[in-house]
Amino acid sequence: MKIRKYEGANEKDAMLKVKEELGKEALIVSVKNIKPRGFYKLFKKPYVEVTAALDDHSVLDDGDREPSFLRKRQAQKTFQPSIQQERMQEEEYEAKVYLEKFKSLMDKLPDESRRDKTQTQESVSNHEVVNASVIKVVYEQLIDHEVREEVVNQLTAGIQQLNNDNHEEVTDVIAVVYKRIIKLLSDHATINKDKKSTVFFVGPTGVGKTTTIAKIASFFTLNMGKDVALITSDTYRIAAVEQLRTYANILNIPIKVVYSKEELTEAVSDFKDKDLILIDTAGRSHKNLEHQNELKGLLSAVDEKEVYLVLSVATGYKDLMNITSVYDTMTDYKIIFTKLDETTCYGNVLNVKLATGAKLSYVTFGQNVPDDISDINPHEIARQVLGGNE
Repeated sequence: MKIRKYEGANEKDAMLKVKEELGKEALIVSVKNIKPRGFYKLFKKPYVEVTAALDDHSVLDDGDREPSFLRKRQAQKTFQPSIQQERMQEEEYEAKVYLEKFKSLMDKLPDESRRDKTQTQESVSNHEVVNASVIKVVYEQLIDHEVREEVVNQLTAGIQQLNNDNHEEVTDVIAVVYKRIIKLLSDHATINKDKKSTVFFVGPTGVGKTTTIAKIASFFTLNMGKDVALITSDTYRIAAVEQLRTYANILNIPIKVVYSKEELTEAVSDFKDKDLILIDTAGRSHKNLEHQNELKGLLSAVDEKEVYLVLSVATGYKDLMNITSVYDTMTDYKIIFTKLDETTCYGNVLNVKLATGAKLSYVTFGQNVPDDISDINPHEIARQVLGGNE
C-alpha cells in the first residue's frame, strides 16, 4: 500500500496532485489546513496537506458470479487480504469525511502508540512493522461490535506489514480495514426502479416484514410515481392483513389477500399491468417443515420474481445462520436488515454477508412509515463498527 502526502495552495490544488500521481482510486485518509509556525511562517504561506493511499492488490475476489442457491452454502465466501478494489462511487469524499471521525478509537491507544504526524521516524524497511497496540485496538473494536473473530482476522490480515515509506499510524490502519469493509459490502442491490417487478418478502416472525413493505410501497408510490399493488398471504395474523390494508387505503393502491398457491397465481395475473407487486408472507419458523413447504409452494407460483429475506440485525449470529441455511435451500435472495435502531452493534451485517454471499439491500431503523428506511450505506456500517459514532 502506497501512502503519500501532497501539498497545495488549496484543497482542490492538492487533490489534483493526488489524482495525477495515484489516480481516481486513491483513498483520501485526511485533509489538513497547515499554518507554518515560528521562523518558517516568514517564508511559507498557509497550505493544504492531503494524505492519500493507493492499494496494490484486490481485497476481495472480483468475480461477479454468484453460486446458485444449491451451491451457496458449500461455496466459501472469503476475501483475500491484499489491498486493491474497484472504484467506489464517491469513495474519496465519503472516506475523507468518515475517517476524520475516529477520535474515540484513537483515544483508546496507549500514549506510546500516538505521535505527532509532523515528526519523522527512520524506517526499518519497506515492509515496516505496524505497532502491535494499534492493531490490537482496531481488533478489539471490531470484536466489541460483535464482528465474528474469523471475519476480523480477514479484515486485519497482513496489515502488520505494509509497503510504506513512512511508519504506519492508526489512521492508516483504520483506512485499510475501512476500505476492506467497504469492499465486502459493495455488492448490494435494491428493487429496480426501471422495470416491472414482483417481489416476495420472507423471514422469521417479528422482524418487521409488513412495516418494511409499507415503507417500500410508500416510496415507490409517492416518490417514484410507480403503480404499486400489494398481496398478502399472511393470513395467520389478522392484524398483519389489516395493517397492510390500512396502508393500501392511505396510498390508494390495490391489495389482495390470498390463501393458496392458486390464489396467488391469480392475484399476480390480475396485477400484471402494475409496475411493482409486493408480496407479504407469514413469518415462518425456520424449524417448522410444514411452514417451509407452504412457503416453497408460494414461491413456485411466480416464475419471474425477486425475494428479500428480512432479518433483524439484533438476532444472534447462530440463529441468523440457522435461518439463512433454511432459505438457502429454497431460493436465491437479497437481505434486508431491520431494527438498526435497537442495537449499537452492527457486526452481524458483516458476518451474514460473508457467510451467505447474498447481496444486501435495505436497512430500517424505526417504525415510522414511510421514513426510517434507506438503501444500505457501506460507509455508514464501516464507520459504526470502527467506532466512528462513539
